[in-house]
Amino acid sequence: MRSYKSIERPAQVLGMNLQDLGLLVGLFIGSVLLLGFLGMAVKIPRMVYLVVILLEIGLLLGLRYLTRTQAPGFLMGWLSYTFIQPRRLAVGPIPLPAHGKNSKNNRV
Repeated sequence: MRSYKSIERPAQVLGMNLQDLGLLVGLFIGSVLLLGFLGMAVKIPRMVYLVVILLEIGLLLGLRYLTRTQAPGFLMGWLSYTFIQPRRLAVGPIPLPAHGKNSKNNRV
């Protein structure tokens, strides 16, 4: 059976996976909004904005490099492993949801 490599690859924009680019853009927008809200309360030096922009550019270049050298979906896999996946597996019976006030007495 013939496989098409262009169909099997994830979508890429600017040399990186589309999902990683979405995270990068979301991080940039969030950091600028956070700095804007903080700027209303306290005076923030302009160098902080420059540092945020330089960090974003560095992250963009780093993600482009990782896209070329690591497995597809590297960033999403790392984020999932670091923040979402549990560290221990719970082994035991599957908990069943209780229906009503007294689930034992409601059986027919």
